[in-house]
Amino acid sequence: MKVTVILLAGARELTEPGIVAGTIADIALNIAEGPVVIRHGACPGERSADQAASDWIKDCGEWLGVTEDAMPADWDHCAPNCPTTPGHRRRKKPGDTAHPGLLETYCPGAGPRRNAGMTAKLPRPDWMIAFPEPGQPNYGTRNCIRLAEAAGVPVRRFAA
Repeated sequence: MKVTVILLAGARELTEPGIVAGTIADIALNIAEGPVVIRHGACPGERSADQAASDWIKDCGEWLGVTEDAMPADWDHCAPNCPTTPGHRRRKKPGDTAHPGLLETYCPGAGPRRNAGMTAKLPRPDWMIAFPEPGQPNYGTRNCIRLAEAAGVPVRRFAA
């Protein structure tokens, strides 16, 4: 039985987070011919695309054969190729929930590294579903879309 691996990326603040659950349910019920794995970046936030996917999978998806492969970014650590110049790391603003970790600073390359890892991890994604939010910068979502397209992963974009 073929497992369908779907890469998911989306905004941190979706206007309609329910679109994520509806899209995954449609894939599981009408498109995939077996189990589905949703690979996402585990971005926190009650209105983030990743959290919407994770919540739905835990609440309903498992009985449809949908599981998650959450790959959170490691904001606390830099990669060996990160610049060592002062100011590379960014100081978290008060109440920052977008860069979870133990340190007061974060590596700005952690998100793109995580996105590259999600795209390259085996088994490779069969396709990607993306949920950019109009009017938001969508930096991480756009980065993940570019990486997926460069790797030959078909991308399907959804908007509320």
